[in-house]
Amino acid sequence: MGYVNRAPLVDFGRSERFLYYRQVYWLSSKGLELAEEEGLANGDAKANDDHSPRTLDHEHEISRFHFAVKEFCGSKQLDLYWRQHDLKKAVNPDALFAITDPLKPDGENTFYYFLEIERSKLGKYMNGEPQLLRKLVKYYEYYNSEECLGDWDDFNQFRVIVVVRTEARRRNLLTHLSDHYKHRMFWITTAELCGQDFGRADFRYPAGFQRDGVLACSFATTGSVSALNGLDTTPSIITFK
Repeated sequence: MGYVNRAPLVDFGRSERFLYYRQVYWLSSKGLELAEEEGLANGDAKANDDHSPRTLDHEHEISRFHFAVKEFCGSKQLDLYWRQHDLKKAVNPDALFAITDPLKPDGENTFYYFLEIERSKLGKYMNGEPQLLRKLVKYYEYYNSEECLGDWDDFNQFRVIVVVRTEARRRNLLTHLSDHYKHRMFWITTAELCGQDFGRADFRYPAGFQRDGVLACSFATTGSVSALNGLDTTPSIITFK
């Protein structure tokens, strides 16, 4: 009936000798219109009837992350706000989300995150800096700025979660960031770690980054939403590995 699109997608997480494909399904424009008419969509969704393999892979990873963080928040009785439309400001993330602890006082219970899914290697160098690093520098300059507060009204402090494909790429990115942009706003992880146990996925940031001792944290908490923001320095939340 034309309500759902389908396409094959290579599963790079499988270790078989030959490429393993899985079928990915998504709503067509017609399907999204029907969902909105039936009250099953809130108007934030978008449809694309002609995904290329590259954009399909990218959208699939965003959806995987969304499902994982939604499941995690549900298990911890935390409220999740998720947005993927009208995001282009001084920065242009793949998604914006906020996590709220309803048991905490207003003004102290919500933290904000930008999501960047990076499927390719560091490349497209300009003046010695790869494209991804130039993108993250914009966040570095955006943090705690009047421009950020003017763009979003509710916040100007945030975390940037960057999901890369492999551990080698994560360490490479951390090395680049640690040279000039040591800040806990950057949480770097891999797609594999997010897919295994999201609540305890290993997020690493370049502040204090050393090759043999990486400062790391996870979303696993003891009920304190401040730990989600990377500010709780108790050993169970922030550990040297």
